Amino acid sequence: MKVVLLHGFGENPDIWESFVKKLPSSYEFISLDYSKIAFCQTIDQYAQWVHTEIEQREITRFVLIGHSMGGYIALAYAEKHAEYLAGLGLFHSTAYGDAEEKKKNRDKTMAFIERRGTAAFIDGFLPNMYNEDFVRKNGVFIRQQLDDNKKLPKEALIQATVAMKNRPDRTPVLKKLKIPVMFIVGKKDLFIPFEDAIAQVAMLQNPYVLILAHAAHAGMKESPDSCAGLTSDFLEACFD
Repeated sequence: MKVVLLHGFGENPDIWESFVKKLPSSYEFISLDYSKIAFCQTIDQYAQWVHTEIEQREITRFVLIGHSMGGYIALAYAEKHAEYLAGLGLFHSTAYGDAEEKKKNRDKTMAFIERRGTAAFIDGFLPNMYNEDFVRKNGVFIRQQLDDNKKLPKEALIQATVAMKNRPDRTPVLKKLKIPVMFIVGKKDLFIPFEDAIAQVAMLQNPYVLILAHAAHAGMKESPDSCAGLTSDFLEACFD
């Protein structure tokens, strides 16, 4: 029983490391790393890269879980290769495409990374993933994550930003999925508007939903026990 995990933008697979230890050991967790990829120009191409990884491992049925941008990729994968999926999980992600204002912000992000580089971008970006209380109490972890993610190539970050900016709306994909779909939402998320997340919850045919009152954009770190509880129930349903 295989579970494939996709990290988010400006991250690497380490974001899942402590979380999977809280999940049942009967599953095989595979964390894919696209953080250094600069050859994918669209979210669809990232999804095709995932499929190549799946085929190389000779996996025919699995659960796909994505965080943030990883969720965008997971939805694109579900659109093209739904027959492989026993379940789909979205941590702090959305099926909506970018609104015009968000696209302008993506342009500013690309210009900033091009001009200042990865380290300066990560310094400002990464702490915003977490609620203020978590940042205050987990300084060692935040510093380590900053050090690790500052090593990401700026070309990969810029290309990922282009892909996110131009991704299409995939709410039709979300609506038609009959497999279990997990949706984890943080009420303090600065990247995914809470109202948008709740609207998408109503689209799910087979929902497993967790709303975290005090979490921002990284429930697997901010509220790991709550997220692990729902994820365990979700995985059991997927492989039932």
